[in-house]
Amino acid sequence: MKLRSLAAILCTVAACSAQAQRPAAEPLPGDAVFAAARNAAVQNIDRERLEDLAGRIDADHPLRAYVDYWRLRLRLAAGGGPISDAGAPIGSLDSEVRQFLSRNAGTLVADLMRRDWLLNLGKRREWAMFDAEYPNYVLRDEPAVACHAQASRMARGEDITQAARELLFQPRELGEACGQLFDALLQAGRFGPAELRQRLKLAIEANAVTGLRRLSAWLPGPPDAKLLAQAIDRPQQALANPALRTSREAALIAVSRLARDDPRAAADWLAADRTTLRDDERAFAFSQVAAAGQRRLMPQALEWVRQSGGAGASDDTLAWHVRATLQAQDWKLLRAVVDQMSDAGRRDPAWTYWLGRAHAAEGRRAEAEPLWQSIAGQPNFYGKLAAEEMGQLYSAPARAAAPTADELAEAARHPAFTRARHFYRMGLRFEGNREWNFALRGMSDRQLLAAAEWARREEMLDRTVNTADRTREEHDYTLRFPAPFRDRLTPFARERGLDPAWVYGLIRQESRFIMDARSGVGASGLMQVMPATGRWIASRMGVKGFHPAQLNEMDTNLSFGTYYLRTVLDSLDDSPLLATAAYNAGPGRPRNWRTFLSQPVDGAVFAEIVPFTETRDYVKKVLSNATIYGAIFTGKPQSLKARLGTVQPRGATAGGTDIP
Repeated sequence: MKLRSLAAILCTVAACSAQAQRPAAEPLPGDAVFAAARNAAVQNIDRERLEDLAGRIDADHPLRAYVDYWRLRLRLAAGGGPISDAGAPIGSLDSEVRQFLSRNAGTLVADLMRRDWLLNLGKRREWAMFDAEYPNYVLRDEPAVACHAQASRMARGEDITQAARELLFQPRELGEACGQLFDALLQAGRFGPAELRQRLKLAIEANAVTGLRRLSAWLPGPPDAKLLAQAIDRPQQALANPALRTSREAALIAVSRLARDDPRAAADWLAADRTTLRDDERAFAFSQVAAAGQRRLMPQALEWVRQSGGAGASDDTLAWHVRATLQAQDWKLLRAVVDQMSDAGRRDPAWTYWLGRAHAAEGRRAEAEPLWQSIAGQPNFYGKLAAEEMGQLYSAPARAAAPTADELAEAARHPAFTRARHFYRMGLRFEGNREWNFALRGMSDRQLLAAAEWARREEMLDRTVNTADRTREEHDYTLRFPAPFRDRLTPFARERGLDPAWVYGLIRQESRFIMDARSGVGASGLMQVMPATGRWIASRMGVKGFHPAQLNEMDTNLSFGTYYLRTVLDSLDDSPLLATAAYNAGPGRPRNWRTFLSQPVDGAVFAEIVPFTETRDYVKKVLSNATIYGAIFTGKPQSLKARLGTVQPRGATAGGTDIP
């Protein structure tokens, strides 16, 4: 019931832990010791305490391997050269890591250890050991390891130019390992001025300040370090500095960084200064101004998009340009922007759908329909809309055969699921989810359905959803979209005049049916009600003696959550789209966003131009969920477009401004 990510709801290892859905089982004798060992490892400073605790936990504890992993990880981190701080040669520590990997082969904890070891080996340039172990690395979730792998290939004399391009030329911070790889390629002459300029632009787009500082040292000139630092840290002052005319790169950095805070001021500088930047650099700067302007829904963003033509911006920037054309309903310019995207960008269901809409708006339906047909079978927001453009309302797919007793027994025996459940019962959801997800790799649809059904029977509904969502050919939407406690939720929904399918769609996104889910900022329960919001609702409902702890009670949470949803719905022209956005970001924001509209727009347009990435994703998923629940509950085809409706430039009523 506020702006936040689902990751925040489920919490991270360092932030908080949500209790598992079922009541905690009796703890094992070693659980308290394990929890203390975990805390010592997370603090990353208390090696002696960790060693002491490791000696007190039984070897047969189901999570014992994690304690050994934490011990080895801290020792690896402490090693500063050929001798570790424990006085043993690094080589002997490498041997211990190998033994650990052998003892725990095929497990998540082994791959976590392998990732940390590979990072250590890469830092030490121990390429022979790195190359021997890298093929066994399963997670492949750490860019630094991938950069070390390319550095190893380069050390062997291989040409890694193309592979390095794919790895390094993304709009993000590179980090130390990838930064060193980029530096090495520049030094070796594999990358030249063109690659340096491209990487500089990507760092600008990602607002990657560390990367900008690193790249500044490579700029031709030699660069004026003081001017470049000013461009990064105080861009408005840099743009007023006469010395800026001696460095196009500093000017590009400064005006692009200014655009993030003040797009209009950046556009004014570009209009006034016609000599510092080349035409292609000016176009790129306008691409950043346009993206920043669209993040504020500024009507000028459309003109700035026009001035950025051919800028060579990334798909991330061009996505904001598409939203500017949607806000203005400029279909011709929309087609031009999508054409500038990479092949992968154009294949994104969002831009495939909107390109089809642009063709249809300009009377070329024969060009639109193949685009829609290419995504119409996908179960996501735009897959449903594409199918509906061709007259196909949404119906849930046929239900797969139920898992057999043998299939369920196989799931119940899976050691990773056992470890995950133990983590949940200890209140360590992050670690449990990681174990569970690792186990799902490579599973067949039948195995996934059995795991999802077993999780349902174990009352781990978030794992039910997560697992059933992964099937490819055989589906069971009663597992993907469970509807527990309908006898308790439906009366609250009916009392408020709310569609139960919409409420379930919202709960699925808010809490994944973890009944005592707790966000990092205090939201509670199935409908994630904030304490302050709960107090406001209690006052409005006349509930005496309310305490925020009551929000963890199912009936209180459902009563308060549906009351709030009804309230924001009433204050926003009875629009489920606007009310859904309000539930996530607060009612003031969607009320403000629609004031930037110059004409009524269909709900799909408004959903896409929502300027907050989290809220935009939230709105699409909740209303897509609601459409699926509607089909499941009624057995009848459903219209997502009908749920989205039309959004007016400003509301029919101005009430509800006191709603938190």
